[in-house]
Amino acid sequence: MSHPPPEVYLDNNATTPPLPEVRAAVLNALGAFGNPSSSHTAGERARGQLREARSSLASLLGCDPASIVFTSGATEANNTVLRSFSGPGRRIVSTEVEHSSVLAALERRAGEGTEVVLLPVGRSGLIDPADLRRAIAEAAALVSIQWVNSETGVVQPIQEIGRLCAEAGVPFHTDAAQAVGKLPVSLQDLPVDYASIAGHKFHAPVGVGALYVRAGAVLQGLLDGGDQESGLRAGTENVPGIAGMGCAARLREESLDETITRLGSLRDRLEREILDRCGGVTVNGDTRARVVNTTNLRFDGVDGEALVARLDQRGVRCSQSSACTNQRPEPSHVLRAMGLSEEEAYASVRFSLSVLNDEEEVEAACAAVAEEVHRIRAFSGGKGADRMELSGVAE
Repeated sequence: MSHPPPEVYLDNNATTPPLPEVRAAVLNALGAFGNPSSSHTAGERARGQLREARSSLASLLGCDPASIVFTSGATEANNTVLRSFSGPGRRIVSTEVEHSSVLAALERRAGEGTEVVLLPVGRSGLIDPADLRRAIAEAAALVSIQWVNSETGVVQPIQEIGRLCAEAGVPFHTDAAQAVGKLPVSLQDLPVDYASIAGHKFHAPVGVGALYVRAGAVLQGLLDGGDQESGLRAGTENVPGIAGMGCAARLREESLDETITRLGSLRDRLEREILDRCGGVTVNGDTRARVVNTTNLRFDGVDGEALVARLDQRGVRCSQSSACTNQRPEPSHVLRAMGLSEEEAYASVRFSLSVLNDEEEVEAACAAVAEEVHRIRAFSGGKGADRMELSGVAE
């Protein structure tokens, strides 16, 4: 009887496995149950768990615990902010490479009368701040620009973006789902009014997240009901999930510098060996302004979907785009916005690492990628195997 190959999980921008300590925190919260809105001892027990988690997450984010609103994830947080600043006669500025939870929300808001302006990006995946300056020279209700792109790992110039918004008197929201835990973050020191967080991107359970709201910033809650989360998010809080996110935040803050160094080393080795072994491979996006765990590679002469499927059969998990759009039979909107052709976008694959990956897994993944790329190229006539790009765009 054949056994399945060992799993090498390299799709951590889609979701990360909960750490053992996180699972223990969730189980503990399930046992020490209570409704945080209840006035009795069980309610206070639950409120205590919320306070502890809020404090841990705030420490990782570099902000006041009172600025954190717990949500079901970054999608809810994004929608909460976007809806708050939408309506006939209002104008929102964003980019063409946002996560689907932002772009789909903006499309709906546009159908309801909101003017939506989407800034372009260059081949690097970065916006031109001059484009933003021109866009907000005209009155705008909100600017919403992601911090880190989930597909390429490209990091937008958040400090400069926030400064331009502050100078123009325009509130600034950033989808920080892919930034938290991969970059040093100090929201209280940044010109950011709202930031969306997803716990499952840094080893918390799925289905829990948060929204940072700067003190004094205006916000309309997405849900109506009770007064939970300072009246900004009605509904009984997901105490076990929040406890798990608090634990994950504490663990990541304690190891952030080490994590950044280690993941950068693993990513660079993965990238370098694939480039060396395969040939005809290009890194998509800026190779300097990106987070340490992500690489998006374009394989000349290779059907990316076929490569992902063949690697999956060998236990190597990776993807072509965001998990929220990965099932759609169309090329990545992010890569197309960066100027790649449909063929180039279809030939691209994302690899994203976590603290649970190691050197042995990277070596196994590189060997599998090289073998499968050569097989696919041999089947298709070897197109693209004679060219190699050592790096992508660096601006």
